[in-house]
Amino acid sequence: MTGIATGDQAMFIHRELFVRCGGFRDMPLMEDIEMSGRLKQLARPACLRARVTTSARRWRRDGVIRTIWLMWRLRLLFWLGADSHRLARMYRHAR
Repeated sequence: MTGIATGDQAMFIHRELFVRCGGFRDMPLMEDIEMSGRLKQLARPACLRARVTTSARRWRRDGVIRTIWLMWRLRLLFWLGADSHRLARMYRHAR
């Protein structure tokens, strides 16, 4: 929907485009969102029908609503300029 890939999704990037956008930044959290934003400026993302399997540990432990609230709150804070180290601490300590 947003063209922004997050950690529970798979990102497949041609090496040339990866190098051209500068790759992943050295950040403890939000590196996927940050890079997705840069990639969108260079190429339109494609959404594949293939499925990937990721861990549901947090979703099972904290529940759907609480997990979605945490993820969108972290995204908003990131877009507002919050430090990724602070967001990583919030992510690790959220329960």
